[in-house]
Amino acid sequence: MSITNKIQKVSNSSALFEFVKWALIACMMAIFALPMMFAFFAAFRPPNEFYASTVRIIPEEPTLSTWVDAFVSLQDQLVNSFIIATGTTIMSMVIVIPAAYVFARKQFPGKITLFYLIIAAMMFPYVLLIIPIASIWDGLGLYNSIVGLWIGYQIFVTPFAIWILRDYFAKLPTNLEESAQMYGCTQASAFLRVVLPLSAPAVVAVGFLSFLTAWNDFLMSNMLTTGVGPRPAVVQLYIITTGEVKHWGLVMAMTFIIGFPPTVLYLLGRRQLSQSFSVG
Repeated sequence: MSITNKIQKVSNSSALFEFVKWALIACMMAIFALPMMFAFFAAFRPPNEFYASTVRIIPEEPTLSTWVDAFVSLQDQLVNSFIIATGTTIMSMVIVIPAAYVFARKQFPGKITLFYLIIAAMMFPYVLLIIPIASIWDGLGLYNSIVGLWIGYQIFVTPFAIWILRDYFAKLPTNLEESAQMYGCTQASAFLRVVLPLSAPAVVAVGFLSFLTAWNDFLMSNMLTTGVGPRPAVVQLYIITTGEVKHWGLVMAMTFIIGFPPTVLYLLGRRQLSQSFSVG
């Protein structure tokens, strides 16, 4: 085979590879984007268009009233969700950062066993824990309270957060702290002034995942709250969908409103999130 034929064969293979690659990307984008587009335009559709004989993706008479109604229906629950998710994130950071540092940098008896026992909690089907948690929380006076939800979410947030941060701390060179201590830092100040700033991407990633867990969770918040308690937005959305008369435009608008705060948080922290996942 001549060199020209070989070059032509390689060129054809590259073109075929590019075609298949972009075809797969287009299919994946269509699978993701089309339902999102349908749901987004449905949020602008008046109720009478949902049951019309002609199916339209773009509404014939778009309206903003569903968005206004959705926001009015959710405003109290959105405040509850924000308080629950923010408190869960802050509490998890207070617990997880020192715990992950100790597991990464310090030696103590039973360290490996204790670490894997904490990680094993992630493997446990957490639906089985809901009833015992609800019973214990009722006895402790934590049922139907924001503090009860903050503490309850730590059961699910803490293991994966310790896992991520522990690996990140362990990869940092130990001579950074030693150098800081040679220049007068104590062990605690070396951690606060050297290790913690260098670990900012991982801390942001863990904080974002903690916030997302508490913001989007339905099962725990539904079981630990009632209509007179701090009901979050996700539970309110579920209640809307279980009514006899369903306004799908309202449901879609509420869904996008609930998804808006985590999206903004992701956009604000995407640089740190990308760094943490690339290093991990």
